[in-house]
Amino acid sequence: MPLKYTALLLLLPCAVIAGQADNTPPPKPHPLKASTQRLIDVTPGAKQALSLAAEGDITPLTTAELEQLIIDAGGSLTKHGRNFADELEQTGATGQFSAEEIAQMVAQTAKGKVNAGHIRKILQQREAAQQPSLVGGRQSDDCPGLVYGAGKREICLPLAELSFADRVVAFTPGEKPSKVPFNNPAKALGEPDYRATQSPDFISIGCDGELLVQFTDNVLVDVAGPDLYIFEVGPFVEKTELAISQDGSSWLEVGVIEGARSDVDINGLVAAGEHYNYVRLRNAGKSCGGMHSGADIDAIAAVGAEIRLSLDSALLFDVGKYQLKPEAKTALDELLAKVAAYGPDIRVTVEGHTDSTGSDSDNKLLSEQRAMSVWQYLAPGLTLSAQQVSIKGYGESRPVASNDDEEGRALNRRVDLLIKPGSRLKR
Repeated sequence: MPLKYTALLLLLPCAVIAGQADNTPPPKPHPLKASTQRLIDVTPGAKQALSLAAEGDITPLTTAELEQLIIDAGGSLTKHGRNFADELEQTGATGQFSAEEIAQMVAQTAKGKVNAGHIRKILQQREAAQQPSLVGGRQSDDCPGLVYGAGKREICLPLAELSFADRVVAFTPGEKPSKVPFNNPAKALGEPDYRATQSPDFISIGCDGELLVQFTDNVLVDVAGPDLYIFEVGPFVEKTELAISQDGSSWLEVGVIEGARSDVDINGLVAAGEHYNYVRLRNAGKSCGGMHSGADIDAIAAVGAEIRLSLDSALLFDVGKYQLKPEAKTALDELLAKVAAYGPDIRVTVEGHTDSTGSDSDNKLLSEQRAMSVWQYLAPGLTLSAQQVSIKGYGESRPVASNDDEEGRALNRRVDLLIKPGSRLKR
């Protein structure tokens, strides 16, 4: 029950008692009042919180939520302030709070117990600092796309809304999953829309939880500066293990996102020109559990990104062939219009892909031939130099789906155009 309503309920029985005669037997304890009093007695800071809630000065939380916040922070309802700070340090949880915040906690808990109201104040201050501009992006003369976030966490994404993860491939909530509705992995897709801790606009991936997402209309590449940005939200910033993949099965371990660091540079880990379609996040924090268990993820963005336009090979070629079918003209003309709309200041990579049927060498050759056939059709309609274009055939080596069934194999037979925009993305 929210504290502000609890405070009001506490006042109601008092008025009834005041009007009774002296010889009237005392009424039986009101079960709701008795239950509320027990909660007050076992929850440090609850009386103060009730008073403040009654005055409307703070956002009310239930007693259970106050208790969970303290436990999530590595504390206990019966710990003294100094012990609380020591425990945080011993368990390696001090990264969740700054030195100043811990000092404040110690000072505020001098009376002997962890002050839930003070922890709440810290959470509110953090949330107020994080909340602005996390919903969607904004235009800026210094950014060719859109700017997201605010302050030190501000980031320019050249591809704007195309930058974000598009599909949940898998989600494992781990040993201690989050509670409904904060366990929905789809909340990590698309643009950031975090508003408040109580609003289910993000996914808490759980203790040892693992989230695997895919970029479908763009790819992650290495550029100068940050390449990947994780929009982690909420009052605590958890450690998160990060890995990337080209095919969703072979993973490159990038490392651990430490503390409040959200931007990741893959320079030195990947070869020039390589691109990645998958991101895996695995909670690595020691302090988790409760309503928001583990890392809280609102969005995942490829900062270093290229636009991907994909064509089903069945629309373009007969089985085993690389000559364009007559009916391919419609699809290729539509593709040409999309590419031309980005202007002449672009780089284009044409990639051919096959399923796993047949030999590796035959598939690689066929994929190269199909990529070349597509580019030969598009080239006359674009004013691009040879230095702006690359033709590649990957055969079966970069699937986007399983080759175990026909549906997956059909998705893997494709020609992709990767477009690196110029100075300003046309939207």
